[in-house]
Amino acid sequence: MKTRKFVKMFFLFSHIFISISVMNLSGVYAGDKKAELAESINQIISDVSCKISIQIASADKYDLLYEYQPDQKMIPASITKLITAAVAFKELGLSYDFKTIIYTDDSNINDGVVNGNIYLKGYGDPDLNSSDVSLLAKNIADKNITEITGNIIYDESFFDDEHYGIAGQYKDDTQKNYWPYISALNFNKNGGGLDPAANAAEYLSGELVSRNIKVEGIVISGITPKAAKEIAEVTHSFFNVISQMNKESDNQSAISVFKTVGAKYYDPPGTLSKGEDAVVNFLTSIGNPRNNFEIVEGSGLSRYNYVNSDLYVRLLKYMYDEDKTFDYFYSSLSIAGIDGTLRNRMIGTEAEKNIHAKTGTLNSVSSLCGYAVSRDNELLIFYISMNGFGSSANGVRYKQDQICEALCKFTRQ
Repeated sequence: MKTRKFVKMFFLFSHIFISISVMNLSGVYAGDKKAELAESINQIISDVSCKISIQIASADKYDLLYEYQPDQKMIPASITKLITAAVAFKELGLSYDFKTIIYTDDSNINDGVVNGNIYLKGYGDPDLNSSDVSLLAKNIADKNITEITGNIIYDESFFDDEHYGIAGQYKDDTQKNYWPYISALNFNKNGGGLDPAANAAEYLSGELVSRNIKVEGIVISGITPKAAKEIAEVTHSFFNVISQMNKESDNQSAISVFKTVGAKYYDPPGTLSKGEDAVVNFLTSIGNPRNNFEIVEGSGLSRYNYVNSDLYVRLLKYMYDEDKTFDYFYSSLSIAGIDGTLRNRMIGTEAEKNIHAKTGTLNSVSSLCGYAVSRDNELLIFYISMNGFGSSANGVRYKQDQICEALCKFTRQ
C-alpha cells in the first residue's frame, strides 16, 4: 500500500506545476483541449450501434470534460461492485476483518478436554479456504486439547438462507447457473458442490483428527450459544477481500460483502434487502436522487440493477475526497495491462498502467468505470456504459479502450 500512499499529493503537485506552466502559454485554452477530447471520443463511438452513456470529469477540479447521453438509465453489470466497495468502506471500514471463529460451550478447556461441542461460525468471509481451517485446527491443538466429547457444529446464521440471491425471482433475469452459492460460512470459494459450511466443518474434523485430537461427536448444523467461549479465529483483511472482489470481479465476494454490510447496517442475519437499504441510504446521502438508480444485489449479475452516469462520477469523486481511504480504494481496482480483468487490455498503449478501473459484463452489456491518469498527471474520473450491442462484447471493449487512451493522452496545455 505504501506505493499508493501519496498518490493524491502527486497528482495535486503535478497539477499545480502544469497549471502554472499553462498560464505562461499564449493562444492555448483548456476549452480548445476539451473540444479536441470531445471530437476524439465522438469519432470513436460514431459507428457504435447500441445504447451508450459516457461522462468524464476531473477528480480534483470536478469540472465536466465530456458527456454523452448522461441521463440514460443503464444496466451496470459488474461495475456495481464499485458501489458495493464504497458502501463497505463506509459501513464496515478499513479496519474491519472478515472473521471465522471457533467457539465452545465448555467453560473450562484447561484440562485438555472439550466437554461439549465446538462451533464453527462464519461471519461472511468470502475467502475462507482449506489453509485457514487447518490453521484453526492447529490453534486448537496448540491449546493442548486432546479430546472433544461433543459435536462439531457449523453455524451459518450470520446470513439468511437465500443461498442463490435473487436467482429465479425474475424469469428474464440472469439464470441461476450463473449465480454463486453464498453462505456466511463459505469454503474454498464454494466450489465442488453445495453446502460449503458442512464441507468446512467436515474438513475441520479431519484436521483435528490428523492432529491426534479425538472427536467423539458428529458434524451437524446448528446455532452458537450466546454464552459460548471463543477458542480460535482466522481472518482476512478488509482490503484483501475488497481487492479480490474488484480486481477479479468476484461475484461470490461481492454478494458476501453486500450481505455483510446489511448485517452491520441493521443486525444479522445479513440479507440482500438489508444490503440494498444500506446502499440506498449511502447513495442518496452523497446526492443521488432515489429515482435515478436501483441496486438489488451487490455483484452486478442482475439485469434489474440500473444506474446513470451522474451516480458513478459522484461516487468516484466521493471516494477520491476520502483522504484516509482513497489510496486503498484506488489500489483495489484493476490496472490496465497489469492485473485483474484488465490484465490483457490496453497493452502497448498510453493507457497501459494509467487506467485503474472496474469492468462490467453481461449479455449485451459492457461497462468500464474508474480513473485515468492524463498526460498532465491529472486524475480523471470516467464512466462508460454500453447496452444492447448483441452477443459479442469485443467490439465495444475495443471502443472503451480507445476512449481510455484518449483520456490518458489528454492535456490541458
